[in-house]
Amino acid sequence: MRTFYLGATAFTCGFCVMGLELLGFRLFGPTFGYSSYVWGSLIGIILAALSVGYIFGGRLADKKPQSAVLFKLIVGAGCYLFVMLLVYRKVLDVSFMKFGTIWGALVATIIIFGVPMVLLSTVSPFIIRLLTVQQKAGEIAGGIYGLSTIGSILGTFVTSFVLIGVLGSHLTLLLFSSIVLLVGIAGLVSRSPKWAASVLLALIAPFSFPRAEKNVILRKESFYNDIRVLEKEDGKKALSVNRWTSYSVSVGEKDNYLTETSYYDYFNAAALLTEPREILVLGMGAGTSVKQYLHFFPEAHVDAVEIDPEIIRIAKDEEYFGVKEGPRLKIFPQDARPYLRKSKKKYDVIEVDMFQGGPYVPFYVTTKEFFQAVSDHLLPGGVVVMNVLSLGDDQTLLCSIEKTLKVVFPTVFAIRVGVSSNYLLTALKKKVSVPGGVRTILTAKRASHGKLYSVITRFIDKIIFLPENEAAHVFTDDKADVERVTFQMVDKYLRQIPLRE
Repeated sequence: MRTFYLGATAFTCGFCVMGLELLGFRLFGPTFGYSSYVWGSLIGIILAALSVGYIFGGRLADKKPQSAVLFKLIVGAGCYLFVMLLVYRKVLDVSFMKFGTIWGALVATIIIFGVPMVLLSTVSPFIIRLLTVQQKAGEIAGGIYGLSTIGSILGTFVTSFVLIGVLGSHLTLLLFSSIVLLVGIAGLVSRSPKWAASVLLALIAPFSFPRAEKNVILRKESFYNDIRVLEKEDGKKALSVNRWTSYSVSVGEKDNYLTETSYYDYFNAAALLTEPREILVLGMGAGTSVKQYLHFFPEAHVDAVEIDPEIIRIAKDEEYFGVKEGPRLKIFPQDARPYLRKSKKKYDVIEVDMFQGGPYVPFYVTTKEFFQAVSDHLLPGGVVVMNVLSLGDDQTLLCSIEKTLKVVFPTVFAIRVGVSSNYLLTALKKKVSVPGGVRTILTAKRASHGKLYSVITRFIDKIIFLPENEAAHVFTDDKADVERVTFQMVDKYLRQIPLRE
C-alpha cells in the first residue's frame, strides 16, 4: 500500500508540474503576449527550478529518509500556490510595469512558479530513496521516473485540451493548487496529524476568485484571449482583450454608426479610395467596422474572419454588440493566413486588424509573404488598410511594417489617429500620388457620402509621412523579429510612465 501511494504521488506531482508549466503560458499571455521570449522565459526558469529541486530533494532524502518530510514539502508547494492564487495578477502587472516584457516575464516566473516547482521536483528523487533496495535501485528509479513522466504526459494533454478550455486559467490554477495540497495532506494524516491541519488553508479558495471589476459586465476566458466587455459612461459597450484598453465598440443608429474617437471610423474613409463592393475584414473583433461597412456601403458584401469563436459569440449577442450574419455578411472562425490560403475570392477592400490586445501582433501577419497573399486577393484598384499600434516615440515596428508593405504595394501611406498610439497604414494596388492623388479621390466622394463627410475630411488632414528609421527593416516569414522590436518599444514606453498603484 505504501509503495502504491508513493507511486501515485509521483504520478500526480508529475501531472501537476507539467500542467502548471503549460498553464503559465495562459497566465502570462494577456500581460506579456504569446511570444518565443515568454515561452523561453517560462521553460528556462522552470527547468532551472526543477534542476534545483532534483538536487535538493536527493540530498534531503539521504539526510532525512522519512515520508513525512516528503509530504511536508508537497504541502508547502500547495500552500504557496494558494497564496499565488490571490496575488498572481498583481505580480504579473507589477513585473510588467517595472521590468518590462522580457525581464518582467523572468521575474514573474520566478515569483509565481519558482518555489512550487522546486518543491514538487523533490518528489521523484525522494520517493526513489524511500523505496530503494540496493539490488533494485535501477528498477525503482526507472519505475518512479516512468510514473512521473506518464503523469506529465497526461498533464500536458488534459491541461491543453480540456482544463484551460473548460475551466479557464484561474480555475485551472485553483484545481492544481488543490490537488497538490490534498496529496500532501493525505500523506501526512497518519504520519504527522498536526500538519494535516493545514487543510484549513483550502478555505482560502473561496476568496481567491477574481474580484468584480469596475464597468466590467462580462468576463470570459477563451482558448485565445482573456476577454472583457465594458460598459462606458455613455452606455456604449466596448471589447477589451488581454487586459489592455477597449477596442471594438458598439455602434448603431443613435450614434450614426460612428465612434467619433476611434480608428474604426477611418477604415471607412480608406475604403473610399476604391469602390467598396467586396470587403474582407481580417480580425473582426466585436464587429465595429463590420457594422459600419454594412451601414455606409449598402451595396457591399462583407466577409469577416475572426480566430476566436468566443469573441464571435459575444459580437453576435444582442445584449452586447448585435452583429448579425445574413446575405451581406459571412463570418469565418479562422486564422487569417489559412483563410487566405484556402479562399479564391478577390476583394476591393481588405482590412487588417489583428493586434492581440495592446501592441502584440502575430509575426506571420506582418511579413512580406502575408502582404503578398493579401495583394493576391485584391481586385485591380483595391486597397488594404491596417491598424498598427506604436507606443511612445519608438516607431520601429510601425516603420518596419510600412517598409514591408512597400515591397508589395506601389502606394503606401500612414495616418495618425488623433494623439493616440494608433496609426493606419493604407496601401493601394495602383500608383497614386500622396497626398495629392489621395486627396483628389476622397474629396470627389465626400458629397456622395455625406454621413462620412467629416471622417473623410479628417482622414485627408491626418495623412503623414513617417520619418526615416534606420532600425526599421522588412519582415519575412524566414526572419521577422516582430517580438524583439515590440518588446523594445514596450520597455521604452514603460520607462517613461510611472508605476501603477
